[in-house]
This record gives sequence, structure tokens and C-alpha cells, in this order.
Amino acid sequence: MFEQLYRQLPDFARPDHPVMRYLLLREGRRGGPGSRPLRILAFLFIIGILLILGYFIASDFGRGAIETSLPLDAVFLVLYWPLVFLQVLMRLIAFASTIGTIGAEVRTGTWDTLKITTDGATLTMKARWASAFYRMWFILMVLVIARAIFIVVSLYNLYQYQGHYLDLLLSGTVPLGQPPITENTALPLGIVVVALGMTAAVIAPFTALAFDAGLGMLISTFARGRLAGALGQFMLILARILLTGWALWVGAAALSLSPFVRTGLGGALGPLDPQPASGWLGVFFGLAEGDLGLTLLHLPHVGRMWADYDYGILIGVAALGYGLLQAALANFMIWWAGRRATRPERL
Repeated sequence: MFEQLYRQLPDFARPDHPVMRYLLLREGRRGGPGSRPLRILAFLFIIGILLILGYFIASDFGRGAIETSLPLDAVFLVLYWPLVFLQVLMRLIAFASTIGTIGAEVRTGTWDTLKITTDGATLTMKARWASAFYRMWFILMVLVIARAIFIVVSLYNLYQYQGHYLDLLLSGTVPLGQPPITENTALPLGIVVVALGMTAAVIAPFTALAFDAGLGMLISTFARGRLAGALGQFMLILARILLTGWALWVGAAALSLSPFVRTGLGGALGPLDPQPASGWLGVFFGLAEGDLGLTLLHLPHVGRMWADYDYGILIGVAALGYGLLQAALANFMIWWAGRRATRPERL
């Protein structure tokens, strides 16, 4: 099965490609012979801590039971914030691991050799970008499995209320719950919108990882000098953390998600009126850059988003478009980074 999957990948992204094999072997030697089991154990420990934290958040920090209106919703509420934090961590690691690509090759003394080798620098840049997916495979696996579970739960919940749950979610929303759109027209469109939102949530970890790794790779071609490059990398990583934190804050406040609203942090943003575009954009910002896309897999949150914001039903469609844009920009940034890396002034 894996061989069939590898055949669909570009040559430079396959584990048997000479450059990719060299990078993966170098990463393995850097960690030591017994580092992989230790990394897995450490990761499992972090997951356990996050699960405990997720339970406390879902139970209002232990002050009450987890109340849900639909079966199996407690699974989503417990796993939601741990998975958000895990995806944020994955994006930050991908960005930080590629932002110093050229500097790392220069320090090891291999950059000059790569520059004079036919397509050596370009292949190295592409392979380093693709290797981010191999390094993050365990986190990606956890995120994808969780999303598959949430989709199954959502499909099961759609059968609640004698199969009319989606009709209840669409009722009164703008535009599908308003005249002249009839129920016979609104329901098929609602199914399509839900499917597109689920697709956006599933591809989000992959497109976000591709985008952040590509952005870090492109930025690495602008770094000049060891000290200036290190300071620049630190500032950019800090800026990425602040941007993600801001998106989390705005998105959680706009969606009325715990723990921000329950602890009063959401009020610091001021009231988010459902009518203006600012509220709609706040939700979209949280889904796109705050990694709150899991909201699209939880029907009660989806229904609230549709009801609270005019044309909120289109936020999931916009999130899918943003994910596809991230993928396209990632490809462009890798191409641009390869062009810049082969210029004579980079010698």
C-alpha cells in the first residue's frame, strides 16, 4: 500500500530518492540510535497531558459534567483543544525546521558542493521541504485519525431528530434558510456545504504544513550572515507564534469557544456583532490561521456559526478555498526558493 502511495509522489519526495534518503539518514544519525523510541514516548506523554487538559477544558475546568445535546459529542469536546494545540505545534516546528535550511548546509560545509552540482541546490530545497512531512508523520497520523472519528460522529448525528437535524441547522440561516430558497433546494445545498467544510478540515493539516514549511524554506534564502540570520529567524518564529496566537484568540472569541470566553478573555476583544463583516472575518481568521478548522466537523458548532453570522454557511467553503490557496502558494514558494538558491550571489 505504501509503495502505491509513494509512486504518486514527485521523485524528490520519495524516500528512495538519493537526496531524500541522505536527508532522512542524516536526521536519524543526528538523533542517535535509540532516540526514535524516546521521541515516541515523549510524544505519547505530551498527548496524555493534552488529553487531561482537554477534559478539564470541556468540563469547565472540573466545575461540572460535560453536557452534550447529541450522542458522542463529548469525544469532540474533550479532543478539540488538544488537537488544536497539536496542529499549532506541528506548524511551528515545520516553520522553524526549514527557516534555517541554507544556514544549516553552510555550517556543515555541503552548500558549496550542492551549488556546483547539477540541480543539487534545487533538489535539496525541495527534498528538505518534503522531509517535513516525514518528520511530522506521527502528528499527521493522529490529526487525520481524529478527523476521521469526528466525521463518523457527525454523520451519525445527522440521523438525529428522525433525519431532520440538517434541516434544523439550516432553518432561519442566511441565505439558505430564507425565501426565495425552498427547503427542497436548501437541503441539497446544505449537504454540499457540509461536505466541503469537512473536506477543508481534513486537508487543513497537510496544506498548513506545506505552506509553513515552504514559507520557512523561502525565508531561508534571504538570510545573510550567521548572526543576522539567527536573529532574523528568531524574530520570524516569534512573529509566527504571535500571529497564530492572535488568530486563536480572535477565532475562539468569535465562535464563543472555551476556554477563552469562559475565562473572560473573549471579552477583551470587545463585542463581535454577528451582522458586520468583522465577525464573519474573525471566524474565518480563526479557522484559517488559528487552526480551529475542527469546528467544521462538529455540527452544533457549525449550526451556531451559520445562525450567528449572515452567510456563515459560506465560511467552510472559504476555508476550503484558503486550504487550496495554501497548497498553491507552497508550490510557488518552493519554486521561488529553488530559483533564489541557485543564483550566483548565494555562493
